[in-house]
Amino acid sequence: MLNREKVEATIIALASKEGIVLNGQDKLVMRTSLSTILAAKERHRQRMGTSEFQWKKPAPPKR
Repeated sequence: MLNREKVEATIIALASKEGIVLNGQDKLVMRTSLSTILAAKERHRQRMGTSEFQWKKPAPPKR
């Protein structure tokens, strides 16, 4: 699993290397989108890890 802090630090380092100065708003947008992406990735991983749904025909009611 990707570590959010490491990814965030890497993006900030790359931006500063390119000469881009990130203000608070830029960092907030970056953190929010990164959290959303990682949460979606985790949900997808959980969905793919479960067994396939097998439908079973219900028994007829007793009369």
